[in-house]
Amino acid sequence: MFTLSKSFALLAALLIHVQLHFYLAGAAPTQARQPPRPSSPSGSGSQFAGVPGRGSTTTTTTSSNPPTDVTTGTACDVSTASIDTSGTTLPAPSFAPSFIGLGVGTQNYTCGSAGTYTSTGALADLFDVSCLVGQSSFATLQSTAFAAWNSSTSTSVSSTSDVLSSAGVLSSPITLGQHYFITNPVTGSGLSPKWDFTSNALAGNADAFVVATKVDDVAAPTGSADVDWLYLTNLTGTLANEVYRIDTQGGQPPASCTAGSADITVKYTSMYWLTGGSF
Repeated sequence: MFTLSKSFALLAALLIHVQLHFYLAGAAPTQARQPPRPSSPSGSGSQFAGVPGRGSTTTTTTSSNPPTDVTTGTACDVSTASIDTSGTTLPAPSFAPSFIGLGVGTQNYTCGSAGTYTSTGALADLFDVSCLVGQSSFATLQSTAFAAWNSSTSTSVSSTSDVLSSAGVLSSPITLGQHYFITNPVTGSGLSPKWDFTSNALAGNADAFVVATKVDDVAAPTGSADVDWLYLTNLTGTLANEVYRIDTQGGQPPASCTAGSADITVKYTSMYWLTGGSF
């Protein structure tokens, strides 16, 4: 009897243990399901690939585009360049610069009955120096050009390109056009200066010229041997609205002459600034 009772007690304890085990198993919290780990983009090796400094070996470089040199044949933009007329009474420009030309040529004179020379105009080639603006050589360009031109044995304006290149002033001069004088197209009398780019920089464009009239004239601040600085405005043509002749070198005639003597030419250089216009 005792043995049977003990057996029932052991069986009851076992059943209680089994029930307790299943109860505890059911009460235990279920572990949350974790999302799958994202895989790296195919071939990238890192989710930061392509981001500078974050798993990328790509470096960013900054390219520099310096102004095109005048020897290439492509002019540089001069619309923000400043015309320096300090120390003179020449007016400030009303338009942005369009062209900057180094003029190399001659001032032409005839001897009057009073024994003094009178101007009969000028003849010059204009060379593009737009890409030299801001460089150290720009401020003295007219002086170095004049030294080369004045020491040359040639007196022909058609040789000025060779003179400049031979002297290293401009290695491959690019001609913008010509400067010369014509009969005033409005009054039909007297002479007027013309800047003509129809055969060079703007070849084939019949309107690429300006005939101008002088508005202001001041003595060159560099000395009496240099022709005056001028400010002119458009008379006809669409090349420019204004023309400045500044930074002149040479060009002045002797103080006196013998009446009836031959006409003379005097070498000069100048910086010509053309503003406005349609080009």
